[in-house]
Amino acid sequence: MPVDYYPQKSVQELTVLLDTLQRRQTSGGIVGVSGGGSSTSRQLAGMGNARTSVEILRVLYSLYCRDPKTFKDPYAGKITRTRARYTFS
Repeated sequence: MPVDYYPQKSVQELTVLLDTLQRRQTSGGIVGVSGGGSSTSRQLAGMGNARTSVEILRVLYSLYCRDPKTFKDPYAGKITRTRARYTFS
Protein backbone atom coordinates (compact mmCIF):
# COMPACT_ATOMS: atom_id res chain seq x y z
CA MET A 1 0.00 0.00 0.00
CA PRO A 2 1.44 3.41 -0.96
CA VAL A 3 2.39 5.89 1.73
CA ASP A 4 2.00 9.67 1.64
CA TYR A 5 5.59 10.85 2.17
CA TYR A 6 4.69 14.56 2.14
CA PRO A 7 1.70 14.99 4.51
CA GLN A 8 2.83 18.46 5.61
CA LYS A 9 3.06 19.98 2.11
CA SER A 10 0.30 21.79 0.24
CA VAL A 11 -0.71 21.22 -3.38
CA GLN A 12 1.23 24.32 -4.46
CA GLU A 13 4.41 23.13 -2.73
CA LEU A 14 4.02 19.66 -4.22
CA THR A 15 3.57 20.98 -7.76
CA VAL A 16 6.76 23.05 -7.39
CA LEU A 17 8.58 19.98 -6.07
CA LEU A 18 7.24 17.88 -8.94
CA ASP A 19 8.44 20.45 -11.47
CA THR A 20 11.90 20.44 -9.88
CA LEU A 21 12.09 16.64 -9.90
CA GLN A 22 10.97 16.42 -13.52
CA ARG A 23 13.57 19.00 -14.52
CA ARG A 24 16.23 17.02 -12.66
CA GLN A 25 15.12 13.84 -14.47
CA THR A 26 15.48 15.40 -17.91
CA SER A 27 18.38 17.83 -17.52
CA GLY A 28 21.89 16.97 -18.61
CA GLY A 29 25.39 18.26 -18.37
CA ILE A 30 28.60 18.14 -20.33
CA VAL A 31 30.73 15.32 -18.99
CA GLY A 32 33.78 15.53 -21.22
CA VAL A 33 35.65 17.60 -23.78
CA SER A 34 38.32 16.15 -26.03
CA GLY A 35 40.49 17.52 -28.80
CA GLY A 36 40.69 21.10 -27.59
CA GLY A 37 36.95 21.57 -27.44
CA SER A 38 36.17 20.12 -30.85
CA SER A 39 34.31 17.16 -29.39
CA THR A 40 32.01 17.31 -26.39
CA SER A 41 29.89 14.60 -24.92
CA ARG A 42 26.65 15.29 -23.13
CA GLN A 43 25.08 12.86 -20.71
CA LEU A 44 21.59 13.15 -19.34
CA ALA A 45 21.98 13.27 -15.59
CA GLY A 46 18.56 11.97 -14.72
CA MET A 47 18.19 9.21 -17.28
CA GLY A 48 18.21 5.87 -15.53
CA ASN A 49 18.16 7.46 -12.10
CA ALA A 50 15.75 5.24 -10.20
CA ARG A 51 15.77 7.44 -7.14
CA THR A 52 14.34 10.43 -9.01
CA SER A 53 11.65 8.24 -10.56
CA VAL A 54 10.62 6.97 -7.14
CA GLU A 55 10.47 10.52 -5.75
CA ILE A 56 8.27 11.60 -8.67
CA LEU A 57 5.87 8.74 -7.94
CA ARG A 58 5.77 9.72 -4.27
CA VAL A 59 4.95 13.35 -5.09
CA LEU A 60 2.28 12.29 -7.59
CA TYR A 61 0.70 10.05 -4.96
CA SER A 62 0.73 12.89 -2.42
CA LEU A 63 -0.99 15.12 -4.96
CA TYR A 64 -3.57 12.39 -5.52
CA CYS A 65 -4.19 12.17 -1.76
CA ARG A 66 -4.84 15.93 -1.60
CA ASP A 67 -7.04 16.23 -4.69
CA PRO A 68 -8.18 12.92 -6.24
CA LYS A 69 -10.51 14.69 -8.70
CA THR A 70 -7.63 16.54 -10.35
CA PHE A 71 -4.76 14.06 -9.99
CA LYS A 72 -4.89 10.34 -10.69
CA ASP A 73 -3.33 7.59 -8.62
CA PRO A 74 0.11 6.82 -10.10
CA TYR A 75 0.06 3.33 -8.59
CA ALA A 76 -3.35 2.34 -10.00
CA GLY A 77 -2.00 1.13 -13.34
CA LYS A 78 1.27 -0.39 -12.18
CA ILE A 79 1.75 -4.14 -12.39
CA THR A 80 2.69 -5.33 -8.91
CA ARG A 81 2.42 -9.09 -9.27
CA THR A 82 2.86 -11.49 -12.16
CA ARG A 83 2.30 -15.17 -12.59
CA ALA A 84 3.98 -17.51 -15.03
CA ARG A 85 1.68 -19.62 -17.17
CA TYR A 86 3.14 -22.34 -19.32
CA THR A 87 1.20 -24.01 -22.11
CA PHE A 88 2.22 -27.15 -23.89
CA SER A 89 1.41 -27.82 -27.49
